[in-house]
Amino acid sequence: MKLHDHVIVHALAASTLLLSAFVSPAQEASNVYPIDLPSALRLAKAQNFQIALAEERIAAAAAEHLAAKTRLLPTLTLGTSYHRHTGPLQETNGNILDVTRASGFRGLGAGATGAGTPQIPGISLSTNLAAAFLEPLIARQNVRAAEAASRAHTNRVLAEVAEAYYELVRAKAAATIAGETHANASELASITRKFAASGEGLESDAARASVEELVRVRELEAAKENLALQSVRLAELLHLDVEVRLEPGGETVIPITVIPPERTAGELVRMALEAHPELEHSKALLEASASAMRQSRLKPLLPNISLNASAGGFAGDTGSSLEGYSRRTDFNAMVYWQFDNLGFGDKARTQRRRSEHRQAELTHLETADRIKAGVARAYAKIQARERQLEIGGTAVERALTSFALNRTRIFERQGLPMEALQSVHSLSVARLLYLDSVIDYNQAQFELLAALGNTPLDAVEALAKP
Repeated sequence: MKLHDHVIVHALAASTLLLSAFVSPAQEASNVYPIDLPSALRLAKAQNFQIALAEERIAAAAAEHLAAKTRLLPTLTLGTSYHRHTGPLQETNGNILDVTRASGFRGLGAGATGAGTPQIPGISLSTNLAAAFLEPLIARQNVRAAEAASRAHTNRVLAEVAEAYYELVRAKAAATIAGETHANASELASITRKFAASGEGLESDAARASVEELVRVRELEAAKENLALQSVRLAELLHLDVEVRLEPGGETVIPITVIPPERTAGELVRMALEAHPELEHSKALLEASASAMRQSRLKPLLPNISLNASAGGFAGDTGSSLEGYSRRTDFNAMVYWQFDNLGFGDKARTQRRRSEHRQAELTHLETADRIKAGVARAYAKIQARERQLEIGGTAVERALTSFALNRTRIFERQGLPMEALQSVHSLSVARLLYLDSVIDYNQAQFELLAALGNTPLDAVEALAKP
């Protein structure tokens, strides 16, 4: 997967010739800003809404984990209550009494009336033991899943930003090539008109050269349009103002290598399966589904516990008055087993959890296959595009030589201007093909980086270090 030395020489030489005017010496408008790839990736990581949304999901999962860990902590209630009854009451032996009474309570709990337990206990704990012990584990696995999903989503967004940045680079370079081709066509048209006026050339050649010039003007305008559109696309990903126009801040376009070239496809696949955040995400969900299935099985076997305690001042009297607050304490403890719908509800719940676990297993396997396929695709693209780089670099050098020789022949009056028309066209095509080869190669590098589950920003910053 290593580029040959002569390919790099071709690439550097051709790209320098290709994009010598890559950045204009003066900005056409104050809202045009240069941007490089590291800056674009940092802006995306800081400002992209999708990345921020993924991080908020982590916060939500962490809150659920905290709530699950507190299931065995009691609920504390402080309050006061007042009760008044007027009218008949029935005693336990059946007698009817006409009663007017009032009672009040204040302290831990509320709603104490007569001999009954307070309606709202001061300290209460009610839970199923299976849920108390397994739900924190499930919630922790969901946090792991959210963290992995956030990393995977960040990597995808940054990979998309890298692709959009290189499309902007492609558009800027293509506009530069279109401008240089137009300049060459304009020069050729001017010389052809002079040859025709002096009788050394044909009027038909002058007309044809004029048409070629107009065609190149149209290509230049189309290239400018594409540059504007690619700027809008990148600005949208970076959440920048719609009026901001971005231009890449470099003078040359050269192939870059972000993945060690000595790695084989098999080694890269193993690396991806060991560290890819999407696989970690699916694994965490698989473990969470296994814990949920275990909880469903244990729920009818482990008891529910209910502990309630209240303490405070209680007072009562006939009529509406409250007199003589005195200390009152109530405590209830219950342990019971619950079988939903005679146990059939529990069985159905367990079957559903088993199916969800199997779905998580299949998703995990599908994710692994998709990751392996993604690595293989990107690896194949890199290898094929290395060869395209070599061919493209050679083509640009030969097209430059042909154009220079034809131009010299014209100025030395050894040939007609129209003889250079094909060399102008060939030079433009060769430059654009080489540009596509470089950009496609770089994009394949970042595609492989994303397929491995690595962060593009780390790789770019590593390349920038001396």
